[in-house]
Amino acid sequence: LAALIYATTPIPFVAASIVTPDTPLTFWVAAMFLGFWKVYNAQSIPRKWAWEIFLGIASGMAILSKGPATFVYMAPVFFFLVATGSLKKYCLRLGFLVCALLFIAVGATWYAAVVYYIPGAFHYFFDNQVTGRLFTQKYNRNPEWYAFLYVYFPVVLFGTLPWSAVWYPRLLNWYRRSKSQSRIRLKDWDRRALFLGLTVLVPFIIFCAASSRLPLYILPVFIPLSLISARCWTKWRPEWIEGGRPVAATAVFVMYAILLVSVKGGMAYWPTDRDTRAFWVEIQDKLPKDRSELVVVNMRKRGLGFYADMGVELVTTKSDPYPTFAEVERLSEEVHELPTCGHHHVFLVRDREFDQALEMIQESGATYTIQEGPDPISIITTDPAKPEGRIVRLAALGDTRSGDSGQIQLGSALYHTDESEALNGIVLLGDNISFLGEPEYFEEHFVKPYNALLDAGVKFFAVLGNHDIKGGHSGFQLNHPFLNMNGRRYYSEVFGENLVECFMLDTNTIVADPKQVDWLNRSLQKSKARWKVVAMHEPIYGAIERRPEADEQLRERLEPIFVKGGVDIALSGHNHVYQRRQPVKNIHYFTAGSGGKLDRGQNLEEDPGLLAGNDQTNVALILEFNESECRFEAIDSLEDVVDSGTIPESSNLAEAPL
Repeated sequence: LAALIYATTPIPFVAASIVTPDTPLTFWVAAMFLGFWKVYNAQSIPRKWAWEIFLGIASGMAILSKGPATFVYMAPVFFFLVATGSLKKYCLRLGFLVCALLFIAVGATWYAAVVYYIPGAFHYFFDNQVTGRLFTQKYNRNPEWYAFLYVYFPVVLFGTLPWSAVWYPRLLNWYRRSKSQSRIRLKDWDRRALFLGLTVLVPFIIFCAASSRLPLYILPVFIPLSLISARCWTKWRPEWIEGGRPVAATAVFVMYAILLVSVKGGMAYWPTDRDTRAFWVEIQDKLPKDRSELVVVNMRKRGLGFYADMGVELVTTKSDPYPTFAEVERLSEEVHELPTCGHHHVFLVRDREFDQALEMIQESGATYTIQEGPDPISIITTDPAKPEGRIVRLAALGDTRSGDSGQIQLGSALYHTDESEALNGIVLLGDNISFLGEPEYFEEHFVKPYNALLDAGVKFFAVLGNHDIKGGHSGFQLNHPFLNMNGRRYYSEVFGENLVECFMLDTNTIVADPKQVDWLNRSLQKSKARWKVVAMHEPIYGAIERRPEADEQLRERLEPIFVKGGVDIALSGHNHVYQRRQPVKNIHYFTAGSGGKLDRGQNLEEDPGLLAGNDQTNVALILEFNESECRFEAIDSLEDVVDSGTIPESSNLAEAPL
């Protein structure tokens, strides 16, 4: 009867049609409650051991379904054992230890692997699933203190109908009996009633108190509620349960079941703005026939990737978007690509963001057309950049960890550079935040100096330096959306339709990291880019007074790979100066390590491999690529050019003064 009640209760019935982890969590929580009850009441040892194993596996699967939310549904078990005075006896058993080990083996192994392989994952798990949900408003899930009144109470009062109609006479009878009887100690309560009551009340109270509230969070509570309803109906109309059901009651139930199924079938045809298939059918004839990219602004249209034979980007205009592990790209960043992009961008924009998006696109200089889409959505299609405009402009600078006036002025110079001719990206060459890479310096040492660039949509692509890992905070940078590493210590980025591919290395580990070496070898070999650029923190060529020799072991490891892979340019930081080196084996080496830190007087005048250098001011390197050449300029914080030239004709460049 309880299973029938659960299946035909409105909230579980509707939840079964929604893709949500709460439904599998409910299944495993039900299995967990069953396993515990069987263990608690088992009389024979073999039966108890069988249920211990069942309980351990079910608990582990519950954790896999929705993480730490499972502990909310373990809490009633704890309170039940405390209330019955059996906590110590239950826990001090070999069976409990085996059950706990099974729970860890099944439920924790996946989380352990993710935390091990993805830096920053533990912090995100803990915030996203525990502290952020319980104590903060950052996830914006009905955080008002009174929200439980309209989120949970209607769900329980009305979402349990019609079966819950029998609760109220039963509660009234219970109340009358309790008034006429002396108080019964908690440990003397009927065990079944106590357990069912706790499995409802404890999770309900916890979710009411938490700052993140959604109706389906309490879906597993409908398991004990269904059992309670079944017990109430059994007490109220035992003859119906035993087979003496009246025809009228049976007919009403059959009609109710038919109604539920009919509503579920009808929902498939109910028009909704969340039907991605219908949305795609309506817009597909309005899209360009040649290469395009769909850009969805502030909407959840993830299903478009299934129907569309093109790239789909979800972007946001919000200053505080929902805090996902890899945060959503900003609209300004996508628009920033338009002047040099060789394919169409199709922006899907609602009326409320239309003016803002159109203004950004107009400021980019791109040509566009506007069409009406499904109300209230407009379709803005931009044309590809003209062939002569298909260039890639990158800036590179390293050791930006000072936060001083020199770094701020250089950031302003880069912003003015981007204003005149858009940058496709800025490569950060390591030692990006502070001496120990502490996250608390990020605002002062990164956001403040480059705020104008970030607002303009310029993307930064970072590598890790030795100071970024020194304090054990590398996970912060690896997963910060502004640095675009996306959890990767080494990766590559392609710019301008395979015009440039930049290979970002982790020189802290590469000498003893065969996986990174193998990745670099394979990636260089299969790259179709016209220009291959390597970005790394530590240089393999270049000397300064306090470091008269580059790392020979690093050079022996990397140089053969660079030569074999056809690297054109190698960028590095580490030394807090600017240097352009004599090409070695047709590879052009630049050190741009004075983006923030500056070591004056460190360049060696007698260095035979140094073509140009600057150790008197903060410097950023600007690289402009087209099909035939790469032009470069090194600019200081006053926007003066301290070095310039062209590659591949660098061998003809005059030596610039030190």
